[in-house]
Amino acid sequence: MKTKFALLLLGSLSLTAQANDFNLGINDDVISTDLQMDLNSSANLVMGYLYSNHEGHTVSAAAHMSHDAGAHHFEIGPKFSHYWAKNSSNGSVVAIGGRYSLDLGSNIALKTSAYYAPSVLSFGSVDGQYELDGKIQFQVNPSLGLFAGYRNIRLQYDNRSDNTFDSGFYIGASAHF
Repeated sequence: MKTKFALLLLGSLSLTAQANDFNLGINDDVISTDLQMDLNSSANLVMGYLYSNHEGHTVSAAAHMSHDAGAHHFEIGPKFSHYWAKNSSNGSVVAIGGRYSLDLGSNIALKTSAYYAPSVLSFGSVDGQYELDGKIQFQVNPSLGLFAGYRNIRLQYDNRSDNTFDSGFYIGASAHF
């Protein structure tokens, strides 16, 4: 397990040289990161990692098609996530969803994301999943943004009670390079 995690971490560090955006969010119990790589003007890949003191950790990879319409930015596509949960069973999901960003002016943007995995796209002991995230970001300069947000990730199971993998407020920073 430690070897797999080390390889994943090493692989994600090598991707930073090609990444366009790096996000880091944190609160008392959770740390999350993601790397976004733009493939072209209308497609991107996002790799993420989330660690929770109480719930375990997850890795994810998403592929989005994107569209800009003035102040609005839309992304839609699948997201694969694998959960190593401390208080419930492990499993994987392929969720469908996307991200939305609204430029409010004065270097402030509203950013949201939502993903849903029905039972047919859930594997292992997981029988479904949803993830909701919303944040306000202030762009300090073209390379650095600061944000505050709220995230809720819920796992559903066949033979046991559902589990909230993460639910709470967080702060963080975004680097563009």
